[in-house]
Formats: sequence, C-alpha cells, structure tokens
Amino acid sequence: MAVLSADPDPRAQWRELGRHIATGIGWLLFAAGWVLAKAARTVATALGAVLFAAGWIAGSVAWPALLWCGSAVRLGWQEGRKPIGGQRGTS
Repeated sequence: MAVLSADPDPRAQWRELGRHIATGIGWLLFAAGWVLAKAARTVATALGAVLFAAGWIAGSVAWPALLWCGSAVRLGWQEGRKPIGGQRGTS
C-alpha cells in the first residue's frame, strides 16, 4: 500500500484514504449532474426552437388562411342572397 502521509498511524492513513475516495465519489456525482443538466438544457433549447418555428410558420400561414375564409364566406353570403330565377324567396 502506498503511503498517503508521513503519519505512522494506520487509522489516520485509512481515514485519509476514505476522504480521497469520498472526494472522488463526490466529484463523479457532481460531474454526472453537470453533464445531465447541460444535456437537458440542450434538449430543451432544441425543443423550444422547434416549437417556436412551428408556431411562427403556423402564424404566418394562419392569417392569410383566415382572410381567405372570410372572403369566401362573404362571397358565399352575397351569392346566396341573389334571387333565383328572377324571384326572391318561395312562391
């Protein structure tokens, strides 16, 4: 076993080894959390960009579609009010 300190007490050496192991485990857990957070942030940013683009495209398509529908309804209403065969209404 490598000597971790100049202290001849074996208990102190084991405590120091335990501290090194706990520090290493702590560093690994911190690194895993950091990587997971960065990955989640990247995925969330990409998803947000896709949803924003979908909304923007839908908005740019929806307004002309609504205008066209309004014009079609108005034209249909006007055509429906015209007299049929020169007479209006039922006889």
